[in-house]
Amino acid sequence: MEEKYGKTAQEILSCVGGEGNIVSAAHCATRLRLVLKDDSKVDLEALEQIELVKGNFNNGGQFQIILGTGIVNKVYAEFIAIAHITEMTKEELKQQAAKKMNPVQKLLKTLADVFVPILPALVASGLLMGINNILTAQGMFVPGKSLVEAFPAIKDIAEMVNLFSNAGFTFLPVLIGFSAAKIFGATPILGAVIGAIMIHPDLMNGYGYGQALLDGTVPYWHIFGFSVAKVGYQGTVLPVIASAFCLAVIEKRLRKVVPAMLDNIVTPLLSVLLAGALTFLFIGPVMRGVGDMMTNAVMWLFFDLGALGGLIYGVTYPLLVITGMHHSLVTAETQILANIGTLGGSPTFAVVAAANCAQGAAALAVMCRSKNDPKMRSMASASGISSMLGITEPAIFGVNLKLRYPFYGALIGGGIGAAYATVMHVLSVSQGPCGVIGVICIRPDCMVQFMVSMVIAIISAFGATMFLGKVVGQKEKETGSKAAREAEHKPAVHIETEPGCVYAPVQGRAIPHTEIKDATFAAGVVGEGVGIIPAKGEVVAPFDGQISMFFDTKHAIGLVSDDGVEILIHVGVNTVELQGKHFTPLKQSGDKVKAGDRLLEFDMDAIKAAGYDVTTAVLVPAPKRVQVVKTGDVEQLDKILTTS
Repeated sequence: MEEKYGKTAQEILSCVGGEGNIVSAAHCATRLRLVLKDDSKVDLEALEQIELVKGNFNNGGQFQIILGTGIVNKVYAEFIAIAHITEMTKEELKQQAAKKMNPVQKLLKTLADVFVPILPALVASGLLMGINNILTAQGMFVPGKSLVEAFPAIKDIAEMVNLFSNAGFTFLPVLIGFSAAKIFGATPILGAVIGAIMIHPDLMNGYGYGQALLDGTVPYWHIFGFSVAKVGYQGTVLPVIASAFCLAVIEKRLRKVVPAMLDNIVTPLLSVLLAGALTFLFIGPVMRGVGDMMTNAVMWLFFDLGALGGLIYGVTYPLLVITGMHHSLVTAETQILANIGTLGGSPTFAVVAAANCAQGAAALAVMCRSKNDPKMRSMASASGISSMLGITEPAIFGVNLKLRYPFYGALIGGGIGAAYATVMHVLSVSQGPCGVIGVICIRPDCMVQFMVSMVIAIISAFGATMFLGKVVGQKEKETGSKAAREAEHKPAVHIETEPGCVYAPVQGRAIPHTEIKDATFAAGVVGEGVGIIPAKGEVVAPFDGQISMFFDTKHAIGLVSDDGVEILIHVGVNTVELQGKHFTPLKQSGDKVKAGDRLLEFDMDAIKAAGYDVTTAVLVPAPKRVQVVKTGDVEQLDKILTTS
């Protein structure tokens, strides 16, 4: 088995452009992650033919090859050895990958990096909010009453849960400030201080800012002729990120000019003072406006356009995943959730979950259609289930985009499910896994409609994919028949033959007939010669002569050369049982042929999937004496036998 991992690593290295094209490599639980110098050097077609490779995609400057749990680490160990590169962590690889990104990609990656560390806090807060809603929702379990009203003894528990659930969103700027400062290279705790300043209780609460503007009651500081609003930034995201960036710029520059003996005193003091002042003077007001525009755009899409808006979002989201731009949606989502008290929840979660489930359903439809392709069947089943749980990249890149029609089917199903979720106002209370298990993040009164929208997305995507698959399959069948006809008339490569010689009719690896896994062939009952384990599903004439018999089951051909040598070419072991399935004859009995003329095409993968050995016997019947002149790797029309 270890030899198999080494072989896979060598094949992957060859397919990605060799050792000279590798910048760095790392791996996660399922994927080999590479940063390449030139992505155009990747031979995708050859890569997809590697046995252990289940798919691939390029995202965020990384070329990722899906291998699976328990396999990727072993292939990775072999890969870094033969590629002569040092082992790297995923974070180090991300830094290398970032060098290949354009400014927009870097911005989106930065936003994602800021939010990923604080997602557990938001998920915990959201789920606690869901528990609080269950305890306080009217009529959910007791007609006309909430659980708290029906059972007053749990009132204090409900209040405690409510306090716990609000904490993450109440102090969200502190969390974001810490995370953003760390990403931008500032001291993280100073970023937390900036976030805390922005929500200090002496400031007017940011949630009341809009009404205060209308009433003309906004308080101000008057500093050097400037009027600075004494308003907090509760429920905002972009202002604290921008302030943390400003803090990082100031702190880094101060570190360069402040003497070492004063650095620990002067640098933090000036960094917080200057960044805080700039936050209230310029950064906060501007970024509050930008954040409000983003939120309003999302809310307009869902609450003004209704089903159409949900459909647009559901269809667009998978397209953003392909480019990596879906990370930009995290910002708007977080800001909506931070204002959950006024908005009631976020409408985007259910839409994204519907899109993800649709991708999974499309992949499962491919699994049902791939009965003769075990590799695709395995890949589609695993990635389909993964998508249902919220991880869509394997399904999108490994299955749906590769075949195209499943991706279109998924867009249809995801759009329909998203439209329904929008019409029914399905709202979430936290971030979490955007799949069927995401029901735990949904507001209690929306849970049933959330599951209905997921079922609609799954059924629609599965049905659309099966329909499109039949249409595409029929076109492929017609195209295949046309190709076979064209192949039949395509000029063949001919050679000058020697009397008494037989040339390889099949490309592959030649073995003595005694090693063929069939007792009759191995014993020489039919004749002597070789077996060829084919690398290509095509049979050509092994000499100049005539087809004496083309079996009705299409799997075997009898020929006689112009100088009287008879041979049997038998494709596979026991393949007579297939009754011609997966075989396409290009000639017929009685036809005259020259060495190299195409005689037969066969689908190796389908025959193997049906459980048959595809070793092709090339045998000369008695009383001719046969000498094998070549075994091992052979090309079509290599000399393999002589007779006397």
